[in-house]
Parts: sequence; structure tokens; C-alpha cells
Amino acid sequence: MHWKMAAGVLAVCTLLASASVEAQRRRRGNPELDAAVEQLGADDRDQVRAGLETLGLMGDPGAVAPISERIRRGLPPDLLDIAVDTLTILGRAEAGPILFELARHRRAGIRLKAVQGVVATRPRGAARVLVAALSDTDETVRAAAAEGLGTLGAREGIDDLFHALDRGVPNAAMAIGQLARPAEVDRFLGYLGQLPFDQVTPALSEILHRDDLAERAKLAVVHRLTELATPEVRTFLEDYVSGLDPDDRSQVRRAAEDAIPRIGQ
Repeated sequence: MHWKMAAGVLAVCTLLASASVEAQRRRRGNPELDAAVEQLGADDRDQVRAGLETLGLMGDPGAVAPISERIRRGLPPDLLDIAVDTLTILGRAEAGPILFELARHRRAGIRLKAVQGVVATRPRGAARVLVAALSDTDETVRAAAAEGLGTLGAREGIDDLFHALDRGVPNAAMAIGQLARPAEVDRFLGYLGQLPFDQVTPALSEILHRDDLAERAKLAVVHRLTELATPEVRTFLEDYVSGLDPDDRSQVRRAAEDAIPRIGQ
């Protein structure tokens, strides 16, 4: 009995000692992190670059705040690029506020990086910023915003994606394919014949392969494609069928297989 009590006391002492060490470590801070943050405040460009690179490699979430502060103080273009890339690499939602600010930067390249960073870090309010970026003056930013809404599963942006598609943002089609519910699938099918077929095929493929979408919505796609009956449609359906699991016995597969021989080469 005594040895059990002794073991218990030893275990408690070990835990207390570990907690004490951890507390001391927190009080002392992280010397490597502190050194890198100090470099950020330097006037020398090489030191700032070195600090950013170190913080990116460390992956410490504590780097987000000092990097954000340094960006707000101002950085030359090349270092600003590195700073935004570093925040994206860190992947922390805490970077949201500064990325939201940079999504309105005067330079399109920074706006693009900021949008990509928002998608990577997934902060609260991301969808709102991406929807705004759908109207950016730069087409690459608009494209990244559309793709980002699909990647984040931001259904609140579905109407804005349709409007973006109307304004000539082709990447909106893919995002619609990722997000659409049955009624929105029907809405999207209205674009068939109006847009180049290669622009809508990524969205159609997304719809047909989604596990979360009712089969009737997928059948509607196959039926509409059968009505178009172009060589491009036949190739698309052939590729779709060939990519299915051999054990797939769905109505959608049967409908596609039935449609293919009725469409001319």
C-alpha cells in the first residue's frame, strides 16, 4: 500500500514540475520567435526578409500579430509579397483582419495574394470579402475569389457567383457546380448553349460527381445534355462514364450510357 502512495506522490510531483517548467518557458517566451520579431522591426531590408523567412519556417501562430503590425507600418513591394505569403503559409484565421485590408490594396498582385490567403486561412467573414472581390478590376483576382467561394463551400455567395458568371467571370461556373442545390442546378443548365461548352464542363463534372446532390438533379443534367446532342457533349458523357466505378449502377450512369449512342460523332 505504501509503495502505491509513493508512486502517486511521485506522479503528482512530476506533473507539478512539468507545469512549472512550462510556466517558466511561457514567461521567458520563445527566444527564436522573439529574435525573428525583432528583425521585423529593423530598418535593414535583409534583416526584415530574414525575420519573415524564419517566422514562416517556425510556423508559430504567435508570428501573425507582429507580421500584421509590420505590414501596417509599411513594407516595400517585394517584402510585402513575402509577408503576405508568410501569413498564408502560417494558415491562421487570426490573419483575417490584415488580409481583408490587403484585399483592397492598390496593387492587383497583393489583392490576389490576399484573396488566396483568405481562402487558406478561412477566417470568419471570408465569404463577404471574396464576394466583394468578384467585382475586382483584375480578372485574376475575380477568378481567385470565385474559386475560393467554391473551395470554402460558401453557399451564401451562390447568387453573387451567378451574377459574376453573367459578367464574364468563367471561374464562377466551377464554384456554382460545387455549391449548387437542385434548383440552382436547373438555373445553371439555362447557360448551356449560351456559354462555350468547355467553360461549363468543369461545373457539370462537379455536379455529376457530388455525393451530396440528389440523383434527380444529376439526371436533369444528363437529359439537358442529351437535348444539346453535340459532339462535345458525346465526348463529355463518354469521359464521365469511363471515369465511374465499374460497380456503379446508378440511374445517372444508365441515362448517360443510353444517351451516348443517340448523339452523333
